[in-house]
Amino acid sequence: MIVLEHIMKKIAVLKEQIGRFLHHPYLLQHISAHVIDEDRILLSLSMLESADLSFDEIDGYVVPMMLVQIALDTHDEVTNSLPQQQDRELKTRQLTVLAGDLYSGLYYDYLAKKNNLEMIHVFAQAIKEINEHKIRLYQKDITRIEALFHSVAVIESSLIYKIGEHISLPSWSKFAYYFLLLKRIAREKERLMKHGTSVLFDQMASIVFPKNKGIAKEQKHYLAHICNRYIEHCKEELLNMKLECNELLQTRLSELISNFSVIVKKTVEEG
Repeated sequence: MIVLEHIMKKIAVLKEQIGRFLHHPYLLQHISAHVIDEDRILLSLSMLESADLSFDEIDGYVVPMMLVQIALDTHDEVTNSLPQQQDRELKTRQLTVLAGDLYSGLYYDYLAKKNNLEMIHVFAQAIKEINEHKIRLYQKDITRIEALFHSVAVIESSLIYKIGEHISLPSWSKFAYYFLLLKRIAREKERLMKHGTSVLFDQMASIVFPKNKGIAKEQKHYLAHICNRYIEHCKEELLNMKLECNELLQTRLSELISNFSVIVKKTVEEG
């Protein structure tokens, strides 16, 4: 069992290293600083330490993986431009695209300098898979609910999943798949409550109610019911795994699972 203070210190060190790569004074004047997802660092760090890798070896996986993830997330922030966009809005959009390209180049440069061509190939496979599923998701090219949730899980977990495959830890790959899917569902349900719509629920609606232009209150409840079934499935898969998780990861999993009871209740109440 990894001591809590030990893993928190390592997360802080990795986060600081990643932050140094992301620091660009000009970009930070025009676009928001990207939040570094500590859960992804925790997942990958926990997996890699279970493989008895040194911290230098762990660094060689986690830092470029997070740079790729941040590059993908940054590109996702780019909204479609409109003809009447003001110059400032257009500039922000263009710089966001360039920031994503920069972060993507940084991961490649990092691995190339370490002569780690094998991981360049591993991440390239993951990026290809993620982009294929993003296209399916945003073009609404999915016709089955099961396939929809699988695509979302692949988008969220593929980078860590591929690392797990690469170091022959399939159980950790599976854990990341369900953990990050559960986390994404939580975000989508919160968006639905705040804004009345979300990418996941819009796609679910197009599958379940293909002829409807809008979603009635009863239909929204039905979609929430379907979503709750997948939440329960993810929870069962995660809790049934026999992984030796460290204290911090156990805490985060418990928090994620317990938060859903609140989210589900609010979704039903607000309709």
